[in-house]
Amino acid sequence: MASYRMVYGDDEQVIRETFEDIDDLQREDGWVVLFRGKEAILRVQEQHVQSLEEIS
Repeated sequence: MASYRMVYGDDEQVIRETFEDIDDLQREDGWVVLFRGKEAILRVQEQHVQSLEEIS
């Protein structure tokens, strides 16, 4: 399992979050999706992701 730090949002609101215990990160069709087990816990359009880094 990994942890990721993500900054996402638009001109009106920017969110900085750390997601822990992530089993899978998928990028497809312009979306970034984080999974914990079989559950998608976050789905963000790629164009709104300002930064994404694996931290562990």
